[in-house]
Amino acid sequence: MNVHLLRTFYLFVAGFVALVGMLVYWQVYARESLANNPNNGLQTRRSIEAPRGLILAGDGKTVLARSEGHKTKGGAVYERIYPQGAAFSNVIGYWSVRYGASGIEIAENSNLSGVSSDPTTLDDLINQVRGGRQPGNNVELTLDPELQRIAYDELGQTVTGRGSAMAIDPKTGEILALVTSPSYEPNNIDDEFPKLIQNPNAPLLDRATQSLYPPGSTFKLITSSAALKAGVRPTDEFFDPGYLDTPGYRVYNYQGKDYGELTFAEALAFSVNVIFAKIAIYEVGPQLLYDTARDFGYGDPYDDFILPVSGSDLGYPVDQWVEGNTAQIAFGQDRVSSNVFEMGLVAATVANDGVMMEPRLVREVRSPDGIIIDRPAQSVRRRPIDVQTAQTLNQMMQGVITTGQLTAAEVPGVKVAGKTGTAEAPPREPHSWFVSFAPADDPQIAVAVMVENGGEIAPNGDADTPAIPIAQDMMEEYLKRDGG
Repeated sequence: MNVHLLRTFYLFVAGFVALVGMLVYWQVYARESLANNPNNGLQTRRSIEAPRGLILAGDGKTVLARSEGHKTKGGAVYERIYPQGAAFSNVIGYWSVRYGASGIEIAENSNLSGVSSDPTTLDDLINQVRGGRQPGNNVELTLDPELQRIAYDELGQTVTGRGSAMAIDPKTGEILALVTSPSYEPNNIDDEFPKLIQNPNAPLLDRATQSLYPPGSTFKLITSSAALKAGVRPTDEFFDPGYLDTPGYRVYNYQGKDYGELTFAEALAFSVNVIFAKIAIYEVGPQLLYDTARDFGYGDPYDDFILPVSGSDLGYPVDQWVEGNTAQIAFGQDRVSSNVFEMGLVAATVANDGVMMEPRLVREVRSPDGIIIDRPAQSVRRRPIDVQTAQTLNQMMQGVITTGQLTAAEVPGVKVAGKTGTAEAPPREPHSWFVSFAPADDPQIAVAVMVENGGEIAPNGDADTPAIPIAQDMMEEYLKRDGG
């Protein structure tokens, strides 16, 4: 009898421990993921019965998302409204009972929903005790609404209408614009979603963070950084006969030009592939070039960023590189792939004396009655180059505008540093890139723009240059307001 009682007791204890373990798992470890899952029926019902918090632009006034209530027989029901439409939808995302959620809507759901988090104020606690529906907290982003609109409108007017742009404060890491084109109208997501997922232009895809393209000559900023680390000086001279033969691959310059004797600084200004291939092979070497690109963030999946990011890639491990690979990688071809998110951070790092700040989209979270709940602090993410290297490269990038006569990129009364890129994408037209920052002597804004299959960009800007005026307009607009 005692044996049977003992077995029953052990069985009861085991069951009790299992029950406690399940409760702990769902209440602690899986609580947030369960609350953030739009397919959770309970959360979905509660989300339409209580207003979600506002999503605001960086000016604290422009409303990017709000909840609007409608009376029904069962009580008030709320739907999500996006006043600024498609220009912001790649960042804000959507909240749909039918199709789930994306963007800031899902990333900040714990704050916006007001139903999955603990009460943060006395009013919240009283409301919760009484069984009332808690309104969500408000989330203020770092986006500059005017820059976002400029980039979105101008990308849509390019020859393909496809592309992306990013603007960032290099000193703080606050993202001022993050734009993709084409985009979608988030207010119609329930009706349009089946068509959107079948659209060949992929409007649901955030090209700024999730698409990958060859960066072309914008990658020469990384190659230049590696060369400066290796001891190459801007005044060092190199000879360009117009081509460079490597085993299995011949390097050419744009339009087959040969420049003869040029300094390193002039080679960047005129974007001379042959000289950069020579420098990468004979002065830098594959390991230093690989390490420098990794230091700048290539290979980083940015898992800690609030939106999904496709990590930039060098194609294959460095121990598999041969001369032909090193030569092509030096000017951003071969299997190198990136996006404006990464290349914008590269430009911002040079602008900020070699310090890459943590990129941030959320400025602060406030309760419905205005109490600040969270304000993420700025922090350093990487230090890929030292101050001297960054300042030297800054001067060389200014030479791209002045020596290279890139007049389309100039901002009146302001020194601009920049680099063009024409990235081959056969069989279609090449992608057009431009990365820049200004004022070059006290950078307030860094910009990266890419127009998908936008055509060739000549080193002096004479060819079709769809990426350059977009960046120029963004910088000019921002700087005329004294950096916001």
